[in-house]
Amino acid sequence: NENMRRNGERVWVSWTNRAISDEGGEVVEIFSVGSDITARKRVEEELGRYREHLEELVGERTAELGQAMAQLLQAEKLAALGNLVAGVAHELNTPLGNARVVASVLAEQFREFSEAVASGHLRRSQVETLLARGQEAVDLLERNTVRAAELIGHFKQVAVDQSSARRRLFDLRQTVREMLVTLQPSFKHSRHRIELDIPAKLELDSYPGPLEQVIANLVGNSLAHGFAGTDEGRIEIKAHTVGPDQVVLRYADNGSGIPAATLNRIFEPFFTTRLGQGGSGLGLYIVYNLVTAVLGGTIKVDSPPGRGTRFTLTLPRKAPDRAASPESEESPPGDGL
Repeated sequence: NENMRRNGERVWVSWTNRAISDEGGEVVEIFSVGSDITARKRVEEELGRYREHLEELVGERTAELGQAMAQLLQAEKLAALGNLVAGVAHELNTPLGNARVVASVLAEQFREFSEAVASGHLRRSQVETLLARGQEAVDLLERNTVRAAELIGHFKQVAVDQSSARRRLFDLRQTVREMLVTLQPSFKHSRHRIELDIPAKLELDSYPGPLEQVIANLVGNSLAHGFAGTDEGRIEIKAHTVGPDQVVLRYADNGSGIPAATLNRIFEPFFTTRLGQGGSGLGLYIVYNLVTAVLGGTIKVDSPPGRGTRFTLTLPRKAPDRAASPESEESPPGDGL
């Protein structure tokens, strides 16, 4: 009970009461012992105030952490956009370069033809040669400009998918193949190779953009970690259906693998073995959240010593409706699976 001393000071007293009965069992008096628990109560009140303050601090730090994570996620998207632009430039360089060479050669031939006409020494063989080479040039220009247009269309589709994360019906093999084209600059100075084994006409009603980001992040992880110190890495991307409603997508590399001591932490946010070397520690965390929260699937990882790393994604062919953004936050389990 709370009591007040004569000097106005608040005190807390804990009373222990014991009934005293007579020979007939009737209570005749109460024996009470009071203990001063004021110090304990003050400590409890202080702890209560500290707990409230601690909750406020936790809320503030959680908000700050969320903001920092959002900024890092945006940085990841900008990095993906940079890779996309680099891929566009790299792939368009060949058809546009060919078209430029053809145009230059054709211009030189027309100049020589014009000089022959002006001098009055034009021969029938020159006309026939110009017509034949002109037709070859037109064919080459058409093939290269069509190729350039196809590449632009593919890159545009990838860009739209990655930026909007919109749902649509898509061919899995075609989508993965087009996305891998954008990653070619990453392999330009190495002998790394990617082998694709996905059945034709395997369609998903899902979100191609997030799926592309998942694969891009896995490739980036292989390049940064698995293939560190080698330029002859191999990546295999395979898929097969499981019944009418599921598809299993397996991503495997023959890199150095993941140490057993860190395997159970790779899906944790901000976990990185390259601290201070540019790694954000969000790549595989993003992969986990995209697979589980957006694509509606599961992801598992295994990395036997000396045998590289394999990620197994089990995805529904028809993704669930999205209730949250790709950055929404189903927390990855502590065991990394």
